[in-house]
Amino acid sequence: MRERAADVAISTLVTLLVSIAVVGSLPDSAIKDTAAPLLEPFTRATGLDQSWGVFSPNPPRKLTEVEVHVIMSDGEDRVWRLDADRSLPGYRWRKLKEEVIRHKALRPGLARYVVREVTAPGERAVRVLMVVQSQTLPLPGEGEPKTVRKLLFDQKVRSATPAAPAGSPQPVATR
Repeated sequence: MRERAADVAISTLVTLLVSIAVVGSLPDSAIKDTAAPLLEPFTRATGLDQSWGVFSPNPPRKLTEVEVHVIMSDGEDRVWRLDADRSLPGYRWRKLKEEVIRHKALRPGLARYVVREVTAPGERAVRVLMVVQSQTLPLPGEGEPKTVRKLLFDQKVRSATPAAPAGSPQPVATR
């Protein structure tokens, strides 16, 4: 008899909790407005008062990509994409991308890093270009995406020589 009473109590509690969760998940309606004041003590006690309203109703509509083009002495164009390098977690690259786009002072440092990454000893880079490509995504049925490319940085690379001034902001093609 005790086991039966425990089963009924557990089943009733589970049914009540599921019902509270379902009513709490309903969009704005008369049922929800009527039940909310009655269910509020239970929802607060169980943590079911959480709202799905934290999710953005307007997701980002702009995709931005930064490419660094390293032009080698033989004319080869080596392209390095900020998001393709997985040596740091993705959110750190996204933050770096935002800051490089926003602040000119960071671009020479990123250019030097990329030159070191894409060249081997004995190879020589002659120029570094940094390009940002932004694609604005229209709402469904509003046409095609609009793509804009903009040059952020363009600099000739000086060879590493003993005569180069210390702390020179120019990218150097040696490791």
